Amino acid sequence: MMPDFGFATPSTAAAVADLPWAPLLVPKEAIEREVDRLLDETPVAGLRAASVVHPRATDGIPSLTPVTEVTIHVLKPGERTPPRRGNHALLETTISGEGTVHVGTAFRVERHDVWTVPPMQVCSHHNTGRTPWVWLSYSNAPLLRRSGGYWAETLPAGTLAVPRKPAVSVTGDLGARYNRLNAPAHRLATAADLRGYEYLTDIEPVANPPRHWAWKDMAPYLPIHAGDNNDPAKRNIWLLYNPATERRQGTTPVHFATYGGAAPGTPPYAGARGHVHISASINYHIRGYGHSIVGGERIDWKAGDLLFSAPGWVEHAHYHGAEGWTVLTVQDHPLHIAMGSLLWQENPGDPILSLGNEDGQKGYVSPRQTGA
Repeated sequence: MMPDFGFATPSTAAAVADLPWAPLLVPKEAIEREVDRLLDETPVAGLRAASVVHPRATDGIPSLTPVTEVTIHVLKPGERTPPRRGNHALLETTISGEGTVHVGTAFRVERHDVWTVPPMQVCSHHNTGRTPWVWLSYSNAPLLRRSGGYWAETLPAGTLAVPRKPAVSVTGDLGARYNRLNAPAHRLATAADLRGYEYLTDIEPVANPPRHWAWKDMAPYLPIHAGDNNDPAKRNIWLLYNPATERRQGTTPVHFATYGGAAPGTPPYAGARGHVHISASINYHIRGYGHSIVGGERIDWKAGDLLFSAPGWVEHAHYHGAEGWTVLTVQDHPLHIAMGSLLWQENPGDPILSLGNEDGQKGYVSPRQTGA
């Protein structure tokens, strides 16, 4: 039976509803309690895992932002997850312990390391250490579920990869005649293009292997110790860039991750106002303490806290304490670049920039900090 339908004012014509999801703090203590619970319980589908659910996620799809699911994973020493793959992209980081990630290849990860699991690649995790391994996983699965486009499967134990399928063709002759290399294309008098269906079904792939950023390799470039801000080799924000994302400047096709912060003794941001952007931001604090002002609300945080720190187009600013801070920030920035929807305003009163569609912000090396 077909569902009922109705008519409404077009969303593009209706007034903009200021209904962003509220910021949300998940304290270190709550994460630790959940880890203990997961360690005490029997794994579900081979996983010791729990996702953080925002109060606005009322549709049964667990997520911290409308786009992003953040999942706490735990493995006891010797345990491993079943091999899985899906059409979502994963960005992951270790909170404590260590382990080995198997995704096409195998690599060992330690505390504060960051890595990616590309879409449709078989992945499993193995605790090869002596203590529980705890890691966070950021996924765009909620966006896919809400659009009806999520797909995933669990594979037999020991599966390392799914064999690549041969190119699909009705016949060899048709395959040679109808593909992206010889598909018809026409430039019209209006400078618009017509392209054959082959361009839609035989898309040129972009290599997207798993990426691994080891903390020991990144730390020398971050201001962690007193006096580090005087070292020109150190910056207080770095993008963990994946070349497969190209101009989208991402860590995965959907998310970027940055490591940033300030050395002990660095004066905090002195401004009373923050900045705004369409992309939603999530901070995991690994050093220091401080507070954020998000939409006029003060939120105090410390090392080990997870904070949904910037709902889309909500003004926010961060103020660290005397110890400085180090923070892993994840945003759905690349998704908005791909959609052409990334709006950005570095300071109140500045022009609103449409990043990726026009010339961007010049002169800043981090939020509201000009380059020397």
